[in-house]
Amino acid sequence: MQNSNLSPSTLGLIKKCFLATGVVIILTALFGSSLFSSNPHPDWSRTVTGTLGVFVLISGIVIGRNSVFFRKLSMLFFSLLVAFLFIESAGTMGLFLHEKLSSKPEVDPHEAGLRIRSGVYRPFVIWRANPISEENMTINNDGLRVVPGASDRPSALQVFMFGGSTMVGWKTSDNATICAHIQRYLTFYSNEPVCVTNFGQQGYVNTQELIELQLQLRAGNIPDLVIFYDGTNEIWSAVGSDTAGMHFNFQEIAYLYENRYFVRETAAAQQGFLHLASELNSIHLVKRILGMEQDNGLVIYQEPPSMCILHGEDFVDPIVFAGRIMDIYEGDLRILQALSREFGFEYRVFWQPVVLTGNKPLTPEERDIYDLQDSFVKSLYLECEQLALELESRYDNFLCITDAFDDVNEAVYTDICHLNTKGDSLIAVRICSDLPGISSVR
Repeated sequence: MQNSNLSPSTLGLIKKCFLATGVVIILTALFGSSLFSSNPHPDWSRTVTGTLGVFVLISGIVIGRNSVFFRKLSMLFFSLLVAFLFIESAGTMGLFLHEKLSSKPEVDPHEAGLRIRSGVYRPFVIWRANPISEENMTINNDGLRVVPGASDRPSALQVFMFGGSTMVGWKTSDNATICAHIQRYLTFYSNEPVCVTNFGQQGYVNTQELIELQLQLRAGNIPDLVIFYDGTNEIWSAVGSDTAGMHFNFQEIAYLYENRYFVRETAAAQQGFLHLASELNSIHLVKRILGMEQDNGLVIYQEPPSMCILHGEDFVDPIVFAGRIMDIYEGDLRILQALSREFGFEYRVFWQPVVLTGNKPLTPEERDIYDLQDSFVKSLYLECEQLALELESRYDNFLCITDAFDDVNEAVYTDICHLNTKGDSLIAVRICSDLPGISSVR
């Protein structure tokens, strides 16, 4: 750009436009954080935008000056750099607009926040659910499902309830969970306020539940009554890991810990030029428009197949495997019994029904669920049921309630273990019928 080609007034106007534009771009990078929230790398996007603003500002300052800056190679280099920054900033804006204008798939509010991998790490028990507040479903900031009507008075009867997703409430509104039903029952029959706390978590096994109870006791949070409702996760976690007494995702978590240094080094090794080039906002925008956007994160774990699922009885005898599972479960019962004596609370433990146990007349839909399970899994559940009935004869506070639906003709199962609202209400009634009297728990 030469002085002789433009009048002084035109050149002055261009300088002012460049200066104003540079200032606006810099201010956007500094204070427009929401603009970059849709980008894969918000900090990188803000840096690029801010750099663009600086170059535009410098351009406004030096325009019209007859310096080496505008000559040949320097001019070419500068132009290419500015072009890159403009394209990347346009990619940033494009990603923002694409995010705002794109129609997002509806999320089932009853499933959101309940998946194991959506939770947050918690010491000793490994995970808890993320807080969520959706229509008819609330998980508070502590990662616990809200129980409507629970009293917050210090003098309230404290009832702790533990279990897996069946206790949390699967596709069930806050008012229709097992805990919500029991809250209403105890409130009706008690002359004092009642606070039922739902400690149920997606995928928890009995040992995790017991550890959570110990953490509460250690913190001085002593309940009057403790209720456990579980069993199916003891079996499925064992089948998935080929080992009795394991929590879910055991192999994955072990792999992450044992290979943590390798993971860091591998992730760092990826940060080469080609990897960085693929992370440009302009490239992400093009991929998103073309439907080519994929998760390019580092894959650090490949889950090995379950030998139980692949080979069934050819891998392990279901009778032997059931014995291992129930021996561990009985060990937890003994610990709970000791904790009850030491801390002075009442407790009840319920071995839950599933579509494979009991003698419920199955509906066609439930029969389809039953038929999907292989013979090994069916045998394992039945063997564990028989051992649970034997435990019932040895432990006064343990009850096997796999017969809860034997007289129910309508559908209650939505899959192998999760129940519809009718099923949850019937389980709540069954649990309440076996609870100690209100006056005896204090």
